[in-house]
Amino acid sequence: MVKDSMPTPKSSFTPQDNTELENEVYTQVFGPETDGKMLGYGRGMTKSRLFGYGSVTRGSQSTSSISTIIEEMSAKHVQQIQIIQAEQAVREKTLLEETESRFHMEAEEREAHLIAEAEKRFMKLTEIREAKFMELLGARDKKYKALIDECMAKEMSIEFQSSGLDDKAFSSNDDE
Repeated sequence: MVKDSMPTPKSSFTPQDNTELENEVYTQVFGPETDGKMLGYGRGMTKSRLFGYGSVTRGSQSTSSISTIIEEMSAKHVQQIQIIQAEQAVREKTLLEETESRFHMEAEEREAHLIAEAEKRFMKLTEIREAKFMELLGARDKKYKALIDECMAKEMSIEFQSSGLDDKAFSSNDDE
């Protein structure tokens, strides 16, 4: 009963330190033992009877079982941390892959749009150049046709003059 009411220290003592502490506390509360008697319990009561044989062993067992539980919990904690870190690494990798995929897709879309825009501008420029070229050809054709017409007119007038016919002769024949 005395053992249950005694406060247990929160520090990490070995089982021998716990026994010594129990003895010291008991001695401070009830005074020193005399003739194998425990003060406050009468004649014949000893510490081993009061606390039971192997109380130190049970303390050691509870301490070792607590240590075992702490070690198991620590191992589980470390394992959980490793699992969480692995899951986080997988999430980060997946997110990175999704981002890279999205980036490449957007880059391809932009490139296709720019190519289409460049082709459209090139076609418009080609049309403008063709129109200007056709205008130049048309102007040259007119110029050449005018030159040919002029040459033809000069040649005809030269032929008429060489044949001895002039414009007056044609005009008089028309009147007749």
